Amino acid sequence: MRLDGYEEQIKDISLELTRYLVQHGANLEVAEDVVQNIFVKVLEMDLILPPTEIRPYMYQMAKRQYIDYYRRQQRFQVILEKYLQPATNQANDTLQVDPQEKKMVKALKHLPDKDRQLFVQKYIEQRSLEEIAEANHKTPAAIKMRLYRLRQKLRKKMGDNHG
Repeated sequence: MRLDGYEEQIKDISLELTRYLVQHGANLEVAEDVVQNIFVKVLEMDLILPPTEIRPYMYQMAKRQYIDYYRRQQRFQVILEKYLQPATNQANDTLQVDPQEKKMVKALKHLPDKDRQLFVQKYIEQRSLEEIAEANHKTPAAIKMRLYRLRQKLRKKMGDNHG
């Protein structure tokens, strides 16, 4: 099998996967990110799958990665709401917190106010990248990259390499 044709087939399936994820409730940006990760992983694999197996394999990977993404976002959302909303900060001292949440709180406290505010806008206020970009006089791509880097920074501070 020629590699050029293989890459073209993977690209076509990637476009299908993006539409599939969006039709099943994923945000377009999230769907594109998930599919891009799958595209890269498939191209980096040492194994070249036959044409009859590549599509089911990629669909299965897309479902799993989106579910993983969704679960991480839900956990992240709960923690951010719990510790970044000013009204609830005083009550948090008496709550029992699991060790992972303690790491998250510690990492969040070390972020500059500007970065914490970015998290509040995105994850608590549920503002779109375009709205945040406009408010901060940046491009949506710059905000998306800043959020990505902040999440990576938090993971590093928490010692979590798996997301």
